[in-house]
Amino acid sequence: MSKFLDEVNRGLSGKVKKLNPKWLYDFSGSKLFEEITKLQEYYVTRTEIRILKQNKSEIANLIGKKATVIEPGAGESIKISIFLKSLKDPKCYVPSDISKKYIKKIGKKLKKKLPNLSVHPVVDDFTSPKKINSKILKNKNIVIFFPGSTIGNFEKKDAIQFLRNLKLKYNPKKIIIGVDLIKKKSVLLKAYNDKKGITAKFNINLLNRINKELNANFDIKLFKHSAIYNKSKNRIEMHLISLKNQKVKVQNKTFNFKKGETIHTESSHKYSPKSFSQLVNKSGWKVKKIWTDLNRQFSIQYLI
Repeated sequence: MSKFLDEVNRGLSGKVKKLNPKWLYDFSGSKLFEEITKLQEYYVTRTEIRILKQNKSEIANLIGKKATVIEPGAGESIKISIFLKSLKDPKCYVPSDISKKYIKKIGKKLKKKLPNLSVHPVVDDFTSPKKINSKILKNKNIVIFFPGSTIGNFEKKDAIQFLRNLKLKYNPKKIIIGVDLIKKKSVLLKAYNDKKGITAKFNINLLNRINKELNANFDIKLFKHSAIYNKSKNRIEMHLISLKNQKVKVQNKTFNFKKGETIHTESSHKYSPKSFSQLVNKSGWKVKKIWTDLNRQFSIQYLI
């Protein structure tokens, strides 16, 4: 049984149906997410890029010379290009992603954009304990670049475990990480319920992927995207809501859905600088520097 099938079966069998957000990012999902990052409502990407540009010299000084930069779950090349170009004589760049097709595309793009830098794309699930190429891990100055707000997708106990595992998996000395900050509910809801409906397509694409890869029979028209703010947990939750009582088959297994029942597909936790620092301390890292925009919507943090 494939890992994807196993996780879908377990996720849809629980009292509360839930799927890991990493499965949103097949090739189609990754392309849709690229579109999301360009939306007016989605403040995260443009704010983070602005912070990177404004503080790139200071970040470069903290990172030091001849860094090997590993980017788990590599996204578009814009942020990493700013980051790499600001560094002093970086040794190599290692983008990783669970989508082989997507990471090949990103790797080719970066090799053209940064011809003087050694680029080693790898297919890898950054949530697994499996180590990547041992030759890369022998380098002395290994830095994890983990932008966006992906750390917010983890439940807090899982975020602590993830940060712990980074030390074992990649042997880094430093982490540069993007952390979304607590802000007005109205700003968050707009960002995850955009007018063009791209986020809805991104969410629904998960059902398309299950149909295609796992021989399932989800009727896409009978589910709708929903993003809500859970104030008690300081997080946005994305759900797919069943519009009627229905049965869905995934290979040989049948799942019952009641009208209004949801599949919880993603959480995006928002932090204050204090709450994130407390989380980081539990993982064995320490926050040494925080950069934010003027409106304090987003942060880039330096961990050692």
